[in-house]
Amino acid sequence: MKAGFGQRDEYVWVSAVVRNNSTYVGQTVTVNFNVLDDKGAVLKSGSQVEGFSRPEGEHVVGTQLDLAPGQKAAKVEATLDVEAVGAFSDKPFPELPTSKAKIEKSEFGGVQASFEVSNPTQEVIKDARIGLACLDSAGKVIGGAADFPELIPAGGKIRVDADVIASSQPADCTVFVGAPSDWEGNAAAPSASAQAPATSAENAFKTWIDQFTKKDWSAQYDTMVSPQKKLLSKADYVRCRNSEAVPSIKWSKALSATDVGPTDIPGTDKKVPATKVSAQVIVDGLAAPIDAHMYAEDGQWKWSMSQENVDNCVK
Repeated sequence: MKAGFGQRDEYVWVSAVVRNNSTYVGQTVTVNFNVLDDKGAVLKSGSQVEGFSRPEGEHVVGTQLDLAPGQKAAKVEATLDVEAVGAFSDKPFPELPTSKAKIEKSEFGGVQASFEVSNPTQEVIKDARIGLACLDSAGKVIGGAADFPELIPAGGKIRVDADVIASSQPADCTVFVGAPSDWEGNAAAPSASAQAPATSAENAFKTWIDQFTKKDWSAQYDTMVSPQKKLLSKADYVRCRNSEAVPSIKWSKALSATDVGPTDIPGTDKKVPATKVSAQVIVDGLAAPIDAHMYAEDGQWKWSMSQENVDNCVK
């Protein structure tokens, strides 16, 4: 396994290039990352859980970690755990060829890796997970990114412009196109009901952000997790949101989606299995990270109010 990190302000992208040495797929792959300072103190820890979807090949596993303002990462330690049995599909994901990544400055002053992804199959592929590990001229991992294109047409191709977090200008980026979370029965997260959502947690969060942008509080309430709906009516939620000053937010892209297991629903005594979605949004013209917990319920992805929202809106 080869691992490294890139840092931009307080945001750190940790990446690991992991090889599946087996002739089969479906294993559960967990990489734990410890971000250290120059004295060896652990500044932040985080894990990314994925599945091997291609046999006898390299996979890129990565995620974003946020440090406290002023903290500087000096090193990342990565620990790999592979379980032969898991919830991931045992059917190999087709190889989707990519063009060589073109590294250039992004419109926000950072680094952007642009490349094409081709789909040689006769089926549309939705919500593929694209992982990038970006390298310096010596082959050291100095950053990375992730992207989740909504659709790659059958027999066609798309262009991906991935916003990379890197410690310096990369010489190249390794690109891996992996299976979507629902590929051939892959259980993306334990569900509160037997019916699985028809879309991904990332797309559901994007819809939530779009509703926030439009201040469509009524539509947001419709997909609120059911234990919180018992705390307030739709009219009360809409009234509360309309009374608050909210920033201008626009969706940019998904960064990662990770199963985090049973999670507390703020304002209630309920714990529900959740998928943590990390994304990049544009807030008042500036790129910023944002996280949300999404819950599979009655065939839909649901969201929950934060404890601060509960305190402000539930009287």
